[in-house]
Amino acid sequence: MMKLRFRTKLSYGIGGLADNALFTLIETFLLFFLTTVVGIKPATAGLILALGCIWEAICGPISGFLSDNIETRFGKRKPFLMAAAIPAAVVTALLFTAIEMPYTLKVLYYGLMTILFWWCFAIFFVPYMTWGSELTEDYHERTVLRSYAYVFNQLGKGLGTVMPTILVAALMGIGFTLAASWSAVGITVGTASCAALLICALTIKESDVPGFVKDPNKPKVLTFHNIRKMFSSYGTIIKLRPIRYLIGGSLIYLVANTVFLSDMVYYYTYNMALSAVEISGITLFMTVFGIAMTPFVAKLAEKTDKKAAFVGGLVASGSILVVARFAGIETILGACIVSAVFSVGNTCYWQLMPSMIYDVCEAEELASGKQRSGEVISLQALSESLSAAIGVQLLGIILQQAGFADAAVVQPESALTWINNSYCLIPGLCMLAVALILTRYPINRRTYPRILEGVEKRRRGEPVDLNDYKDIF
Repeated sequence: MMKLRFRTKLSYGIGGLADNALFTLIETFLLFFLTTVVGIKPATAGLILALGCIWEAICGPISGFLSDNIETRFGKRKPFLMAAAIPAAVVTALLFTAIEMPYTLKVLYYGLMTILFWWCFAIFFVPYMTWGSELTEDYHERTVLRSYAYVFNQLGKGLGTVMPTILVAALMGIGFTLAASWSAVGITVGTASCAALLICALTIKESDVPGFVKDPNKPKVLTFHNIRKMFSSYGTIIKLRPIRYLIGGSLIYLVANTVFLSDMVYYYTYNMALSAVEISGITLFMTVFGIAMTPFVAKLAEKTDKKAAFVGGLVASGSILVVARFAGIETILGACIVSAVFSVGNTCYWQLMPSMIYDVCEAEELASGKQRSGEVISLQALSESLSAAIGVQLLGIILQQAGFADAAVVQPESALTWINNSYCLIPGLCMLAVALILTRYPINRRTYPRILEGVEKRRRGEPVDLNDYKDIF
């Protein structure tokens, strides 16, 4: 198979900045922003975030279905990135704008903005992820492509987790209000994400269709019948054993990811009493360490296998996080060590999980005889949405039940205890559970060539006996 050009890998990678900048900004700071800046109660704020994630879970599969079935001169996936770029920037800015209004109207306003945010995110995320599976079918090249995306994911993570506290502190230092400073954060992240999506979309030409002419007789794709058929087809797709393991593992891991990132700011602020600059330093270290880990994870996956590297990374991270909860994290050095440990598992997930999902697309095509990459990958996006909803709601409930007081500088001991549990213990246990689940995942460097061979036979119209693939399905 022909290797991808460096320019294509780089362009695709740049799109990952938007994905993670927007995602981590919401996961890390929206609950904190709503509770401490806007003044919404933790459980209510958690519900707002959860409803937004559920809405994205509905919209994501529709985007995947549409991108599987539309035909344009820009190909199937690129138009979705172009359509979402500017609206995503505008909505992100509005979401982080603190507006004085009665409490009920606050809840309604930020609920609406959160739903619109996830709607914009859903428009581009599944098509962007699916695009990667179509740029190459090579088993290792997909990991390389995702390595480029992961580096920019980490730059986006820095934009979404490191930059906000630095920018807020800097702007407040020159006289801006807290509310105006957070508004600037929303504008900055939204604008950068918009630029990343447009650069990615406009510089990749491999999927363009020169001389494309639209068929005026082609039936409409977006109809109630088609959407109903699409959702019913998920029942068939999810029956495949590789998909069940990946989606189940993804759900649990992303609960851990959401809880860790959302709780991190609370832990550093209340349990360790760190300044904004110190918090930014830790999150910057976590981002840099994640980028530094990227070539090592790629090399480990090449030497062993994606599955082995993934499981090993999560076992190491999860075990150390659980130990760290009981050892106690009281210094900045300790927080940096925990961040590095979390980054190991995080790098394995975001670098290898999408590549593994790409491989499942061929397994599903082999089983069904249909190319439904968008629908397959939208299931993974669905797991992200549901787990984010579960994670933020879980943390919101934990904080409220533990007695967290949004206006208090010093929190009660019960709140500090559960902030601590949410920082290390819950994420660590989730990682270990995911590692256990993925030990049963059946696709690897030995089985994938057999899958690809069967797919090629199907595409040529030759018969394929699925009984030969019982170890996979």
